Amino acid sequence: MTVKLGSLAADLTKEREGDWIEPKEWPGLNPEKPYEQVPLPGLSFLTRSINYPPYATAYQAELEKLRQAYPSGTIPADVQAKAEGKLAIEHLLLGWRGLDVPYSADIVGSVLVAEEHRVIRAMVRWCAGIVGKRKVEFEEAASKN
Repeated sequence: MTVKLGSLAADLTKEREGDWIEPKEWPGLNPEKPYEQVPLPGLSFLTRSINYPPYATAYQAELEKLRQAYPSGTIPADVQAKAEGKLAIEHLLLGWRGLDVPYSADIVGSVLVAEEHRVIRAMVRWCAGIVGKRKVEFEEAASKN
């Protein structure tokens, strides 16, 4: 069995224009069973990829700024939340479905930078990490006689 080279290539159109990704389930949403995966039917995020060039450039610049501002390496949680959220707002998240609040720039602008919404930020980043990836495909090798 061999791997099809084309199945390892990224879908650059989806990476740059975005794609709807469903987290389907997420751990830690039930305090009584913190390791249990909780189903999230209907929830999906329209995100660009973390490989989207403007995001990758902005991420590196923000990381350098934070390293200079906090040379000890310990970045306060609220500062990190604002930085990650700002980048997600500007470059990654383009829409959502399945939340009780409709997607809007005002709501996203306050939610993604809020320290307490770390789960939403993590979901958006997870979805952005999947955009553009393809499922690996295999080719059966010809059998010898």
